[in-house]
Amino acid sequence: MKKIIILAAAILLASPFLLKLMPKPVTPERVIQAFRENGMNVSDITISERPMNNAVSETTMMVDGAFVKLAQFADEGKIAMQYEYEKPDAGSVIVETWNLSEQLGAAKPKNKPSTPARNGMWLLVVTHEDKALRNRITGVFDSL
Repeated sequence: MKKIIILAAAILLASPFLLKLMPKPVTPERVIQAFRENGMNVSDITISERPMNNAVSETTMMVDGAFVKLAQFADEGKIAMQYEYEKPDAGSVIVETWNLSEQLGAAKPKNKPSTPARNGMWLLVVTHEDKALRNRITGVFDSL
């Protein structure tokens, strides 16, 4: 009986500290705040009324000139499918790196490169020409 009482007292005393160790949930406001704390300029924040790609909520913004889409999903399968869709496949990367399509006479692709990042049930997609900027933005998101 004493052991149970001591264990209960230890749990009650440790609970405030354990709650502080738990990670904070990801929210659009927290993501925007993290970008601003890292010296990034965030503008044109838009919360979509009709999220696309099976997302529960979707927020778009411009971060240092890069287009950023932040989407929350409720289903593990749907976010995994969308994350894999956003990643470039190996064949496209080889064709793009070696400029194979241009060598064969095709026009240069007009789509801008994008980088996806996932944090729990949140998916962030950064679209911009500058790879260093895309990696910096996804690094901030990954650190949340």
